[in-house]
Amino acid sequence: MSKSKENHVGMSLRQISEGQLLKYTNMMKGWQNRWFVLDPRTGMLEYFMSEAERKQRPRASLHLAGAIVVPSEEDSYTFSVNAANENSFKLRATDAKERQHWINRLRVVAQAHTQVLAESNPPLFRDHSQLSSSNLSTSSAISASPHNTGPSQKMLSCNLTVLDAFSGVRDYLRRVECEHQRLVHDIESLPSSGSTTTCTDTEILILKATSQATLLCLEQCLAILHYQQQQPTKPVKVNSAGSSPLLGYSNSKKSMEFKQISDSPRLRSESAVSVLSDKNLSGAYSSDTNESSSVPVLDDESQYVPIAEESLSPVAQEMGNEEYKGRTLKLLSQLKLGTELTKVNLPVFCCEPRSLLQVIADAFRQPHLLLKMAKESDADHRMAMVVQWYLGCIRACHLEMTAARKPFNPVLGEIFKCIWNMKDEDSGEMLVFRFLAEQVSHNPPVSAFHFECPQRGLSVHGNLSIKAKFMGMYVGVALGGDLVLELPPHKQSQEGDTEKYEMTFPMLYLRSFLSEPWLEFGGKINVNCSESRSSAGIVFQTKPFYGGKPHQATAEIKTHSGNTAARISGDWMSGVMEMSWVNGQSESIDLETVGEWLEKKIRRICDQADDESYKLWHPVRQNLVSGDFQMATEHKRMIEERSREKERKRHNQGMSFCATYFEPNNDLWVRKK
Repeated sequence: MSKSKENHVGMSLRQISEGQLLKYTNMMKGWQNRWFVLDPRTGMLEYFMSEAERKQRPRASLHLAGAIVVPSEEDSYTFSVNAANENSFKLRATDAKERQHWINRLRVVAQAHTQVLAESNPPLFRDHSQLSSSNLSTSSAISASPHNTGPSQKMLSCNLTVLDAFSGVRDYLRRVECEHQRLVHDIESLPSSGSTTTCTDTEILILKATSQATLLCLEQCLAILHYQQQQPTKPVKVNSAGSSPLLGYSNSKKSMEFKQISDSPRLRSESAVSVLSDKNLSGAYSSDTNESSSVPVLDDESQYVPIAEESLSPVAQEMGNEEYKGRTLKLLSQLKLGTELTKVNLPVFCCEPRSLLQVIADAFRQPHLLLKMAKESDADHRMAMVVQWYLGCIRACHLEMTAARKPFNPVLGEIFKCIWNMKDEDSGEMLVFRFLAEQVSHNPPVSAFHFECPQRGLSVHGNLSIKAKFMGMYVGVALGGDLVLELPPHKQSQEGDTEKYEMTFPMLYLRSFLSEPWLEFGGKINVNCSESRSSAGIVFQTKPFYGGKPHQATAEIKTHSGNTAARISGDWMSGVMEMSWVNGQSESIDLETVGEWLEKKIRRICDQADDESYKLWHPVRQNLVSGDFQMATEHKRMIEERSREKERKRHNQGMSFCATYFEPNNDLWVRKK
């Protein structure tokens, strides 16, 4: 190309481009006309309501450093601009020629400002002595290539050495915390009085307080260092004329905006995690939990302690709600009707601080009816109690999910174990109810669970699979799988066999997710007992669009001959329902007064295996509760990447996953003998 043509191209690149484009806002507002301005010197793409408002403050803007411009495959007019900070514009031109013009200009500006960012923040390597001059020149050529949109651009502002150091420190702090918990446990195990050392001795109390204060001090120091490391430390590098390599002079105010975007903590953290989670940040986690963890077959009941239920703080919940609304609209704009959300990685602020396996466990916090129905001699009354117990389980899960947030998706091989203690009112015996759940399949996702009281010979087992779909104004969640309740033989039983009650799960709906999200169940499930030949049908009624009451349910209990024995109706959420028998008797059912919710107990984190839910998601839960969504996202990605890496290893070795506690039996997963 001649020098005059080069000068002409250079001048055209420095000129501001502006014009009218259609911008997709959301499903409700659709496409809207907006006036867009592209400034090559600052690298900013801004838009205004109209051309007349061009001199006012822009409605929104994107910096194009590290941005990707993608033409749509739907038609020849649409394209999207995806910035490095995860914001994006979905745009539409009037024709294919105009679209190509915008795409070309946007890509040139993005490439130039990405090169500026690369020069001002060169990537750091672990061992500089291992890099030859040829390797350096090769990596420089790759980063400068206009076709390179791979991980190197995401790593521009990432300091690998610092990230490795922080991961190592977090690992040591976790070990220190476990030692501190053991120390506290040993101190509290000492006698409170006597001639020997007691738990109230001055020296012992000072030792306990010093250990706690030291741990808190170390955690605060790490937080301060992490905060300082996230702050901008150096300006964007420009040449002597104050210009970028391709675009000439840059406005100082806009350059500072560009510097803030390129050095933002969110971009640095998320880009580093997305690329390096399995190599540089995985030091905080073991390489393979199934092979390295020693999971005891039988747990000592004394190892279990009450669990402190954690929820989002008011500040964190307010922050999450504000971000939830904005990001939800952005997410919905990219979804099509019928999209399966099970395969969509939702932002961490949409999650509640616990795993799905823990949510399943909460369904069994009221086992009082199980003991009563095991003593009931009449088959129809037993079936009525089974229906009440089932409605109580659904209610317990719903009350634990009042914020309508999604629990963490369990990773393959994840385990959750807990127990409840309850005193039998008749015999005075202290009973132990045990719960065990394991994620036995990833695609499709299947969670197997087992609940039992060995002292009374009753158990509940089943498996749950979830498939969620976006349906426009709501999300429909299909709860697949089966649930089997086994009761010991009753006195009137002639054959002496256990009774098995088989049932399924209803549909779950997430409503009003654009304003105040709430949950409701819908559909019909059947309960069958082949031993007594009695059955029941439960219908969960969804709230009508106009009028009506939410959370209404009706149930019909039928005898072995198929005749109706009783009907149940009412608001299962409030717990107050009415049961009418065909003989004219009626009674009020209060699911709230069936029995108090038992206190759930788990083993201490320091005693848990690496693949147990409470320990596995502990760093995500802690950051989510405190409102640090950035760190919560980082830890969540590392956990999921580690699970994917283990799956890749099994695939390369020709091995399949083998569950620890469960095995398939026809269509049901049952606990191994």
